[in-house]
Amino acid sequence: MSDIDVRPDAVYLTSQAVGNAWSWLVMREAVLHDVRRFGEFQSRLDLARSTLSARLSQLEEGGLLTRGPEHASSAEEYRLTAAGADFFDCLMVAMAWADRWYFADTTPPLRVTHRGCGGPASPEYRCGACQKVVVAQDVTAQHAERRLGVTRLPGQYHRAPDYRLLERNRPCSIARSLTVIGDWWSSMVVREAFFGVRRFDEFRSNLDVSTNILANRLAHLVEQGILTKVPYQKRPIRHEYRLTKKGLDYYTIPLAAITWGDRWKNPGEPLVPLRHTPCGESLRPVLSCGTCAAPLSRAEVEVAR
Repeated sequence: MSDIDVRPDAVYLTSQAVGNAWSWLVMREAVLHDVRRFGEFQSRLDLARSTLSARLSQLEEGGLLTRGPEHASSAEEYRLTAAGADFFDCLMVAMAWADRWYFADTTPPLRVTHRGCGGPASPEYRCGACQKVVVAQDVTAQHAERRLGVTRLPGQYHRAPDYRLLERNRPCSIARSLTVIGDWWSSMVVREAFFGVRRFDEFRSNLDVSTNILANRLAHLVEQGILTKVPYQKRPIRHEYRLTKKGLDYYTIPLAAITWGDRWKNPGEPLVPLRHTPCGESLRPVLSCGTCAAPLSRAEVEVAR
């Protein structure tokens, strides 16, 4: 595929910068729990040194962490950059989605309180223009080209992690969300689904992915309840993959990736402009408190297990 045929989008750029599910969990520890030292990351994640080292290096290269001593006598630390601190939004919408779908009838693993109103933060995206809560059905993507960026990362970043290990130390809503897009190809398939792709051959053509990898990721997303497999032709039998209600509700997570990627990896005009159809304005998502609707930031919430 030539450079003329392909241009990246913000989901692609964010996935390239951050990496897989383990990188998200490293960011969870850094952003929500102020973890900085290698040993503390390792003990909290119960992760092999080689894997943790690779994930930290990925996040350094992606511009989310920087490494160095805080002062001359301190041990080496991994500190958040401005881009890393801004990853808070991505973590919050991932947590909120799993809280809705997996922990609605029990106490969520993390309690996030909005200091401004004293209520549960219950993070949600609102349109910056009309203040309405953003849902997938109300957003249209304005892309001139259908074939977006699919350039492959180094091989180790394509492998899906063992999702059973993500919560081996403790239950976690963010980890539960990452069972959906915790690897490169799953995130790209979900991106295409939200751009309206339904059929196997179109997924394969747009992503330039091998048949066996695509079949594996589609089966995984069906198993997770994000996509449903529906026959559209009887002879021979052919199926298409449609977003379920659960899958449509997942939209805020790729939307957070788009927002972060446009802000930090493509300053200026959005790579794929989004329009909020209820108000007709360009979509500028604002992370907001689900209790009082005020904007949320890391400084305005208290996180407790």
